[in-house]
Amino acid sequence: MSQVPPARLLADCGGLIEKLGISLPSAFFGGESFDRWSRPLAPIGNLIAAFPAGIALFLVVDRQRLAEAERWLATLPLAVSVTLVPLDMPESARQSPWMQDLFHVRDHAGNHLSGGEILSRAGTAIGPTLARSLGWKSVSVTLDLDGGNQLVGENFRIVGAASLERNGLSSPPPESAAPADLGLLETLDDRPVHLFGYRAAGGGRLHQPGFHVDQFVSVTGLSQNARPLLLVAEPCLEGGGESRLVEQARSQLDASAVSLERQGFAVIRNPVPFAVTPDSGKRLARLYNNVLLENVVRKGREKPLVWLPHFGDIEALSAYDEANRHLWQDLGFEVIGVSGWSHLASRNGALRCSAKVLQRLKTGSSSSLPDGATAV
Repeated sequence: MSQVPPARLLADCGGLIEKLGISLPSAFFGGESFDRWSRPLAPIGNLIAAFPAGIALFLVVDRQRLAEAERWLATLPLAVSVTLVPLDMPESARQSPWMQDLFHVRDHAGNHLSGGEILSRAGTAIGPTLARSLGWKSVSVTLDLDGGNQLVGENFRIVGAASLERNGLSSPPPESAAPADLGLLETLDDRPVHLFGYRAAGGGRLHQPGFHVDQFVSVTGLSQNARPLLLVAEPCLEGGGESRLVEQARSQLDASAVSLERQGFAVIRNPVPFAVTPDSGKRLARLYNNVLLENVVRKGREKPLVWLPHFGDIEALSAYDEANRHLWQDLGFEVIGVSGWSHLASRNGALRCSAKVLQRLKTGSSSSLPDGATAV
């Protein structure tokens, strides 16, 4: 009798994306109540339209909004198959557009016959609803770890330092790469956990730039000099002048990048502008690290795909769109730029935040890689 492979978290890199989920809050169906700046369905529609055939999309919508969702989908040029998943929630409940944060997905080493598991905190609705739609197992966990605060590579996990305190863990000592006991953080998966964060001058506890690690770090599925390769944001001030906020973010991310290198990663920095959002008046980062990717080549393509958020269609950020696109191209990817994410910039989220990969296929041909880089 063959042994059942161990359940592991679905990685953010590797095989072809076969299934993914997106959540559409009722508030997004606002029609004319949205101004030119705030049209939250625009980037999500652009993303869905950018997915190739062979991907199955599960679109979670409040049951009362199903008809509106169907009409909206009919306006999109779709190559993917779409399953509308009705969600029954109280009228007062708030459905998050950031599906990435709401649950974790485990599979059995890509074994389709075993199905998958959706792990979510008690009292949440979207994870269990999706599990029923997929015919998968729904598991309740007490771990307080948003999906956006964890990146999963082939043989590693990166967890934002803020999740330590949220789970009752203390920061590791300065000379240690990770605490000796990660408690519940280790129960999800057997990959070694690395921490994303920095220490203020004089040491002390480990701090984290931003809310989630996927705001400023991307896995690539590649390695460089036998080290897993990451992209880490390098803050830029858009619009000229000086900004203490941007200088502080740059200092924090510089220190965090050094920490990741000390933990065994190779790091490339990518330019990320901080610009004022008209709807909030706050200077916020445009999240170019918030991507989805594959590391094998789809039939009919020549390179693996990366879906990259773009902001230059609305803001004067085309140069940053181009710079980040060229960086991924230099790594051997075909870049699919997805426009419209300025509409959600004030909500501190982008492409990866809104879409949760549910299943990957480890098929396709190997990708050609730049000098010094290898697939992992």
